[in-house]
Amino acid sequence: RSRGKQRQHRFKMVISRLDAQAITYGACVTLILSCTMVVAGLKAGITPGVSPLVVLCGWGAFRRMSQGHSGSRFLNLAQVAGSAGMAIVSGVIFSEPLLQVLHLNLAQTSLQDQGVQADLQGMPWKDAKALMAEHGISIPPVSIPTNILACLIGSLIGYGFVGLATKKFLSDPTLPAPEAHACMSMINAAVSDACQRPKLGISLVLSILGSLLLRMLALISLVVKEIVIYSTSSGARKFSLDIPLDNGPLYLGIGGLLTLPTALLTFAGAFARLIGDALLTRVDPLGPSVDDFPANSMRWVGGGAMTVAVAYSLVKFMGLRRSSAKDSSSIDDSLLEINAPLRYALWLAVSVGLLALAIWLFVESGFNSFSVLMLVAIFVMAILMVPLGAILSLQIGSSSSPVSGTVFVTTLVLCSVALLTSSASMAHVPTITTLLVAACVAVCAANDVSQDYKTLQLCGVPPREGFLSQLVGLLVGSIIVPVSLFISANAYGLGTQSLPAPQGQMFATLVDGLLLEKNLPWYPILIGLGIGVLAVGLDVAGGQFGIQLPAMAFAVGIYLSPDTGVGILIGSIFRFAGEWQRKRRTGASQLQQTHECVLASAGMITGSAFLDLVLGVAVLFSLDVDSLSLFSSTDEVGKAPIPAFVTNVLASLGILFLGWVLYHNSVNGNVDAGEAQDSAQQKDTDGERAQQRQTSKGQRDQFFTIKGTAARNVGPVPQAQAQATCLHVIIAG
Repeated sequence: RSRGKQRQHRFKMVISRLDAQAITYGACVTLILSCTMVVAGLKAGITPGVSPLVVLCGWGAFRRMSQGHSGSRFLNLAQVAGSAGMAIVSGVIFSEPLLQVLHLNLAQTSLQDQGVQADLQGMPWKDAKALMAEHGISIPPVSIPTNILACLIGSLIGYGFVGLATKKFLSDPTLPAPEAHACMSMINAAVSDACQRPKLGISLVLSILGSLLLRMLALISLVVKEIVIYSTSSGARKFSLDIPLDNGPLYLGIGGLLTLPTALLTFAGAFARLIGDALLTRVDPLGPSVDDFPANSMRWVGGGAMTVAVAYSLVKFMGLRRSSAKDSSSIDDSLLEINAPLRYALWLAVSVGLLALAIWLFVESGFNSFSVLMLVAIFVMAILMVPLGAILSLQIGSSSSPVSGTVFVTTLVLCSVALLTSSASMAHVPTITTLLVAACVAVCAANDVSQDYKTLQLCGVPPREGFLSQLVGLLVGSIIVPVSLFISANAYGLGTQSLPAPQGQMFATLVDGLLLEKNLPWYPILIGLGIGVLAVGLDVAGGQFGIQLPAMAFAVGIYLSPDTGVGILIGSIFRFAGEWQRKRRTGASQLQQTHECVLASAGMITGSAFLDLVLGVAVLFSLDVDSLSLFSSTDEVGKAPIPAFVTNVLASLGILFLGWVLYHNSVNGNVDAGEAQDSAQQKDTDGERAQQRQTSKGQRDQFFTIKGTAARNVGPVPQAQAQATCLHVIIAG
């Protein structure tokens, strides 16, 4: 009877009103992020961690619910459900565009063979589709049902694997879990001090409005979309140095969220890409080097660097496992116990995911060597890459975790299996793409789940009580993200200048060269391997000084567009300039990121991405986005004339305003109470030490003064007695 009461009590706890409200709020946040962040990720190629954002929004919007012990539970469960959708976003946008980008590249080649000179990536997507239809070429659409299935499969596998290994991961004392500690600090501040509630108006609301305003001004052509500093081309080889303005809010927001070392390394990688593109334009199209260094050489360089970075991550992962085995005995893991029914449910999630994947694969490709070996390969990669993703997320944060690298290695393995089974044809690429989506979602889910559960542990909430919240968030994201991707792809085209999909372009290059053409440009690959070794060396050297310099950030920067790196760098500079000014003003011992800065950065990303999504939906109803342009600096018919100088100045002022928002919130925002207390204690300690030094100096001066006076007044008093008299006077005084 007592056991029955305990089970009934647990059941009531799971479905309590507070938990339902927290999960509902988190699911709504996941819904919004799943809609908007697809476009943002496809443009930037980077998806930042959003758990702190969910906590800050809940803290600012739900005042009564975020107070006391129950408030801690509310915010914890909300951030678990609210951040789950970003795992699906990352998994889908990194892998699914492969198919569309590959077909777009093949369509470009086909048009050139027919003597048609057109840039499918640069022209408006509706014109590109019309041109391809005119020549009998089509791009396969994004399949919503297939992607939903792949997302559900990947979610169940990642969710189940990490849940089963919760105790093993979270009891590891060698893993700092930076984002989890950031969330814990925010949650503790929320439940303990209502005066520190973040100011939403000057941060989140203002940044959203500023981002929307700048993007809408760009739509009507009142501001330029980019300032081109220099550009040149040689055939298919192009080089351009520009400052992004249309997508500036998005890039600035990401720069405001990333750590300064990560932002600098990402920019360094993008700058290396810029130098490489410039050198490629100097290759003679008729010379002997044109085959050794094709136009897409920098993608192969990025792939080579990423391979080394992933290999280094695997080695570091094994080292972490050995060290944790020695040190985990000192960790209190009483919160990490999982009872038998929950363990069975987690095994069921993994089993259902693998079974659904096997059924789909056998129905799609039949029961043959290709499908069997592909299933085995995915299972093996899941065993390796899912724990790797979880561990590295706890080590360096989900934003810096090498998701792209793990998918790159998985693509290599799947292409090798296709070659081994004589299935290297375009007909098998859709199957490989779907398998990559499932694998990528599993790794991204592991990234998110491990950080969320660590936050629960740090706040004293058993991670098992977040299983339901995590599952709800993953299910919502699995349904919404494919729909959002379909809308975006139909409106702007995947792999175009509007939606570059950097990871999709890199994976498409790999599949085309390794699987279809069977011809790899080894010189760029070897250069990339060398660059990867240098990046790993920098990572190791930084670790010796306690500085995180993730090699993967540099590798990712190589295949990002240079303007993305420039925008991210500008955003991070504004943020850290504000933090430096705040440090000088308050006397803090270290730079501190404010809550308002996190909200302002997220507002810029959300506002820009939301407008793109709205326009994408409008395109489905036959809206011509170009018809919104009202001004022209080139005397276009039917548009109001405006000097080019004015559009450039207005665009620059818009970027400066958004930069000021980051700077202002970094200077005047609130920081975690723990960090502020540590800084204050450090400042007090420094002041006490200075005062002690001054007091000691004064006592020495007073000692010698009194000593001389005593010697004159007392006469032939022994020296020891005079010193004792002086010390007595000092102590009494």
